[in-house]
Amino acid sequence: MAEGRHPPELDIHLLECPICLERLQKPKSLPCLHCFCQECLGTYITKELSGRMASETSFPCPVCRRMTPPVNPVESKDKWAEQFPTNAVIQDLIQLKERSPEPLYCKPCQKKGNMTNPAKFMCKDMDLNFCDDCKVQHHDVLHNECGILDISGYNRTNLEKSAPRCDQHHKKKVWYCEDHKLLGCQICVFKDHRRCEVVTTAIDYFQKLNDESYLADMQDMLKKNTEVMDVILKDFDEQLQTLVQNQKVALQSITDLRQKVDKRLNTLQKDVTDKLITSFKEERRNMETSLRQCERLMNSMLNTMKSSVTAVEGNDHIETIVLYQRGQAEVQSCKALITEMRKSYRSVRIKHRVTNEHGNLDDDAMGKIIIEKQPRHFPGNHCDLEPPLLEREVKEIGKFNIKIPSDKNNCCACGVVYLQCDQIVVSDFDNNTLKLFTDKGQFLDELTIRGNPNDLCLVDNNTVAVAVSSPGGIRVVKVEASKLSLSSEIRIPNGRNCYGIAHTDGRFIVGTDGGGVYSVTQDGVADLLHQYNSTCYSLTQDPVKGDTLVSFISHNKGDVAVSRLSADKRHTEVMKVGVVSCAVGTDEDREGNIYVCGNNSNNIVQLSGNGTHARELLTSSDGMVNPWAISVNGDKFVVTRHKTYAFPCREDNYIRVFQLY
Repeated sequence: MAEGRHPPELDIHLLECPICLERLQKPKSLPCLHCFCQECLGTYITKELSGRMASETSFPCPVCRRMTPPVNPVESKDKWAEQFPTNAVIQDLIQLKERSPEPLYCKPCQKKGNMTNPAKFMCKDMDLNFCDDCKVQHHDVLHNECGILDISGYNRTNLEKSAPRCDQHHKKKVWYCEDHKLLGCQICVFKDHRRCEVVTTAIDYFQKLNDESYLADMQDMLKKNTEVMDVILKDFDEQLQTLVQNQKVALQSITDLRQKVDKRLNTLQKDVTDKLITSFKEERRNMETSLRQCERLMNSMLNTMKSSVTAVEGNDHIETIVLYQRGQAEVQSCKALITEMRKSYRSVRIKHRVTNEHGNLDDDAMGKIIIEKQPRHFPGNHCDLEPPLLEREVKEIGKFNIKIPSDKNNCCACGVVYLQCDQIVVSDFDNNTLKLFTDKGQFLDELTIRGNPNDLCLVDNNTVAVAVSSPGGIRVVKVEASKLSLSSEIRIPNGRNCYGIAHTDGRFIVGTDGGGVYSVTQDGVADLLHQYNSTCYSLTQDPVKGDTLVSFISHNKGDVAVSRLSADKRHTEVMKVGVVSCAVGTDEDREGNIYVCGNNSNNIVQLSGNGTHARELLTSSDGMVNPWAISVNGDKFVVTRHKTYAFPCREDNYIRVFQLY
């Protein structure tokens, strides 16, 4: 440490209680680290919580208002303050502050070995202390122009207070600028106050304040303001007394009302409790009925299985055949039971919901019993027990570029088929090709098509068909050994352009320009099934019902978006424009759920087979922009994006693969 440097003076405010503004007595620290006298804190807590509920378990800090729990809330509130820890550091600082200051010693005498010779003078420039002899013999010989301060009777603390040091230059503040109302050291005055009109020493300014009655005037003003504050304090005291009386009256009124409310609430509580018990019994009875039904069937199948093993081991032909037939019947019964249960398989939750937030004592004052039934994943991992896709979530598992070096244009993927072998066939309208990829994005093969290829459909596991425009027709393509090869071409009478296509029972269903949907044989014989008002760009076949699902590009609310066309030429509406706008690609999974691409609505929607239930699987927030074609393969599906001719972009060349789980 530099010679003569004194430790900084302790800020006396750190040792004051923020409540009484006096020196801290038994300092208690709260968790927020603010410190108070134990007695002040106890009084504050008692007043702060006066009139509140007896169950209150916290109070706000008087300084920062942070809610503070007591150490032991079981104790009475007047004991909470003494539970908090005593701040030992503050207590030690208070004791240190109250100690008598040590005398100042002569520095030259200490150099000679006399460590306790008292000093009587201090050189302001050298910041050193001298006794009488050392001042005359050492200091005055070489430093007769220095400022000398008589420190007889002063201690170090008084000295430090009489001349505090500048925070910036660590020199004593002995100058005062009246222009800026600031104390400063010699360097401060030289650098910042040279041009000020009135700069004087602190001692001279003190003398000026004293001589010109400034201090007396200030003291007089303080006295007057103190009297004003005394009147205000008395008024506050009167208000507090009135407030306490008002509180007593209000508390009694609340108690009286509580008795009336309790009687009313007891009645309402009984009603809502009875309803809860009734609802619980009903739902439990339904679950137990289903449980027993499944249990009986399971035990029967176990018995049949064990008995059939025994019959085979015993070479009992007749018994084996009988058990085989019974086992088959039980398997069918199990499938039928599961199919039936899936329709109503729900998680049931009984909840108590508070519906009256305003506290009115109406019939719903005690809330309502709500029975929530949500679709639930059907348990089991056997293929026959898989949950319907309508209940599943979706995640993206792949995205890849379908543009290849031979392409002259950006891709426009108007059709797609996701094969069972995890290969994907894409029809590229603008490049007049079919392309074959793995579902990981590896390019396998391409096939040039005469005309513009549109929608694709699956004929069998190794064959696809594509609807073609300009010239119109159907191209049947084999997919074998990761290669594409043209199998046959089917021309459409009158050269109609073909857009949507599906396959069923050895014939094709195609959507043509003008809205006509035709049944076309392998020989090209066409039969009009239905005449729609707009062109059908995508068709898909329902493998269970044998119907054809037809989508329409319409954005008018209320128009048909998806229609079901039966073999006997009847058509029914499945979905109208709403959640989906400009429906294009459609497909159906093995559970009978329908998937629709909303080209204008930028989404993929999943429908129940009859269209009564719908949910958005993917939206624009998932990056779904202008989806056009979709193809489902088990629990995975692929989606293509239609080329935006007005604003072509790199994303036009990508298709995306998703997983349902």
